[in-house]
Amino acid sequence: MTEKSKELEDFFTETIEHSVSRHQLEVSRQTKDHIVTMLVKFADTLQLFPEQNSGIWLEQLTLQCQYIMRETNALQRKQRQQELGDHCLFLTGYFYDLIRRHGPANVGYYSLIGSTAYQQTGELPFVEMSQKFNDLYLVIGDLHLPQLDEKKVLEIYDKW
Repeated sequence: MTEKSKELEDFFTETIEHSVSRHQLEVSRQTKDHIVTMLVKFADTLQLFPEQNSGIWLEQLTLQCQYIMRETNALQRKQRQQELGDHCLFLTGYFYDLIRRHGPANVGYYSLIGSTAYQQTGELPFVEMSQKFNDLYLVIGDLHLPQLDEKKVLEIYDKW
C-alpha cells in the first residue's frame, strides 16, 4: 500500500467512524472496513469508471441485473452482486443530489437495486449492508459535510 493510499484509508476510517457515531448506527467492524475499502478504491478514477470493455460499471442498472442473473459461475455472480451494491451505495450516498435531480423515485430505485444485490450475496458484511443501506448512504453522504457553507446547510435541512 502506498503512502497516499494509507493516508486516504486513515481519512476515510476516521470520517466513517465519526459519521456512524453521528447517525447513531450500530454496524459491524466488517461493514465499516468494507465501506472504507470501497471508498479508497473509488477514489481512483480508473476504478470508479473503468474502460467500458473491461466491466459492467457503465451499463444501465437493469442490464447489470440481467448479467448477474445470467451468470452461471456462483463466485463471479457474488462478485458482481457486491460490485453492483457498492456502486449503488456510493452513487446514492455521494451523488445523492444528482440522482434525486432525475426524480425522487430514482433514489429509491438505486437503493432497492443496491440493497437487493448485497442481500443476494448471502455473505457478511453485505447482508448487513443490505439491511442498513439507507442509513449507510447517509454515512457516505457525510463526506460532503466539511465543504458546506450556510446555503448548503439550509438546503440539506430542507431536504431532510
